[in-house]
Amino acid sequence: MLLNHLHTTSLVVLILIGTSWISPEVAQGQMLFNRGDCNTDGGCDIADVVHGLGILFSGAGPANCADACDVNDDGGHDISDPIYELGNLFSSGPNPPPPNDCGPDPTMDSLDCLMGPASCPPPVEDCGNGVDDDGDLDIDCADSDCQGDPACTQPLSFSVDMYPIVLDECTFCHGPPSNFANLDLSLEAGNDPYARIIDIPSIECASYDLVEPGDAQGSWLYRKIIGTQAEAATAMGCDVADAGTQMPLGPFCCLDQATLDLFQEWIDGGANP
Repeated sequence: MLLNHLHTTSLVVLILIGTSWISPEVAQGQMLFNRGDCNTDGGCDIADVVHGLGILFSGAGPANCADACDVNDDGGHDISDPIYELGNLFSSGPNPPPPNDCGPDPTMDSLDCLMGPASCPPPVEDCGNGVDDDGDLDIDCADSDCQGDPACTQPLSFSVDMYPIVLDECTFCHGPPSNFANLDLSLEAGNDPYARIIDIPSIECASYDLVEPGDAQGSWLYRKIIGTQAEAATAMGCDVADAGTQMPLGPFCCLDQATLDLFQEWIDGGANP
């Protein structure tokens, strides 16, 4: 039976040599495949030659994995591919180019692999490369696989994430009419609380800005809410007596660890507005 297939295939190759066909598929995603495994059964043998010829000349297509049928990796699926594979199988011809162990196509062309062999693991979405790696038509952060990926996590912002905490925990003292330490963190009368703290030197220790974007430990506001203001003042030669107490003041102290961690993440992440 194998000889009959080979004889028939060779005859078709001889008769139809010169005929070509290029898949109209446009790459949308990239399934993993083995080059030469045109029927995507996990192996490369005469059945792949027969299947490739059927796609080309008998209406058996389109191919599940046109990239796999492009045996010589010239960017198209045509008569040269079954000839190449026959040469490899029966005439000591060269092996098909990579991939040969469940990989993506290493060369750019118009072909694609919409369904690889079951033996190949499904591709994983890379959440930051602008490519639909797993072929589900969702790219990067739009793909459900990227939920929670750092590349898709929006940075904390003052207006959305931090100011609600400031409003609840800080404006009782740092807002009209008291404005302790000459610091108004309210939104009254068009006041801009963000501008009041970013890159503004502390009156308690001017060596520190209230918020130094990118450096929580170098931000006086953060040192005050975690209770290390005395150590920070000593390190910079400021008067410890002027450093005051941990904030929020008195019975309102202190912020829980999750909130402290949020302030640290916001500041270290650039203190976005």
